[in-house]
Amino acid sequence: MPFARTTPTSHAHDDFHRNDLTMDATSSAHLLFVDDEPNVLKALRRLFRAQEYTLHHAESGADGLEILRHHPIDLIISDMRMPQMDGAEFLTQVAEQWPNTIRILLTGYADLESTIAAVNNGKIYCYCGKPWEDNELKILVNNALEQKRMREERQHLFEIINQQNQQLKTLNASLEEQVDKRTRQLRKSLSMIEQTHDALKKQYAESVKAFAKIIEMRPGIKSGHAKYIAETAKEVAQRLEMDPTEIKDLIYAALLLQIGKMNLPDSLLTLPLMSMNPQQRKRFLNHAQEGHNLLKGIEPLRNAASLIGHQYEYFDGSGHPAGLVGQAIPKGARILALIRDYINYLDGSITGVKMTTAQVKNWLLSKRAILYDPEVLDIFLAWLNEPEAQDDRPVIEISWTQIQAGMEVAEVICNGVLYMKDQMLNEKNVEDILNLRQHGKNLVIWVRLGNERIKQ
Repeated sequence: MPFARTTPTSHAHDDFHRNDLTMDATSSAHLLFVDDEPNVLKALRRLFRAQEYTLHHAESGADGLEILRHHPIDLIISDMRMPQMDGAEFLTQVAEQWPNTIRILLTGYADLESTIAAVNNGKIYCYCGKPWEDNELKILVNNALEQKRMREERQHLFEIINQQNQQLKTLNASLEEQVDKRTRQLRKSLSMIEQTHDALKKQYAESVKAFAKIIEMRPGIKSGHAKYIAETAKEVAQRLEMDPTEIKDLIYAALLLQIGKMNLPDSLLTLPLMSMNPQQRKRFLNHAQEGHNLLKGIEPLRNAASLIGHQYEYFDGSGHPAGLVGQAIPKGARILALIRDYINYLDGSITGVKMTTAQVKNWLLSKRAILYDPEVLDIFLAWLNEPEAQDDRPVIEISWTQIQAGMEVAEVICNGVLYMKDQMLNEKNVEDILNLRQHGKNLVIWVRLGNERIKQ
């Protein structure tokens, strides 16, 4: 069902041009921005100016509710911290009175407890950290509106099917031709529903991937790790012949594995694990439980949240928080723990010193059946050593903000053109790559972890 176009009113809003991604020439979604800071509202309006959206804005939750009473709002972006009525309370009232409106929360890193309340009570679609990344936020809004449109289309199709079923009941049994005609229509409708459902699942997966990138924008959280862990966990899970549903939950957990770190201070995020004192270590490891608590109320992520919460359980029972032993630890959590430690040892996040892949493999083997599941470890190492892998070091995509001298670049691509390949970076290389970003709209940087030189 297309979004309804409404006539512009005297309330603060703007009517803009065509959004070529999802809207056709007869459709226009209504967006409402709620923030007590005029500069933030101005930035949001400027960001979505090129799309064919009807934009409304309010500087308080009360004003936002008043706009909702008079306009058919499709999506809301609300700040968390506002006087009198904060974002959690505002979105809770919206969920009760306008449940079909998509709700997105803008929140700072210090607002994790309030964000959890908004997730549980306001039933928000997702939340986005401030400051946001423009392209990520535009993709998030676009995906949310597309998902809403497909949900409405699916409901419309169900209504058609129900209507057709009622018509079928009134047909005379002797009208075989008419029955056959209606049956064919019904099958076509069911096929369309299945296609719509598949599209919804794809959109949800893309939204999780986009949110994973937003998490890695947090200073101190290594970019590229989530994608590598997710892809590698999928390879290991397939070799373990896990159920497709379990693999999907495992991939979601890997992409959102670091979500609880968003509430940690910068000083703790940059401190190697082995350099932490007991109090710091306890606070750091608790990010797994914070991630679990944040996601468990979202039904499609409930199983993934459990895997995130158990990511620091170890095979011999020495882990955190429950001290589970062996097979009592969810298999997905055993996989995540191994791959997470593998990549963190390589980049020095645990010891403070980067290790080679050979050193890390030997370390993992020394902890076989102690920290790590023997079966999972054997399959993971076998996958690393497969003949087609010419270089078993992880290759991850990083943000331009994290590039530095001493890294080993696998590829640097700017606007689709390969600029650099298989090279150790010096200060001049870093400066050249940063200059590329100023002149190119699409800069992609892939680096190798591990200290070995490229095999000749």
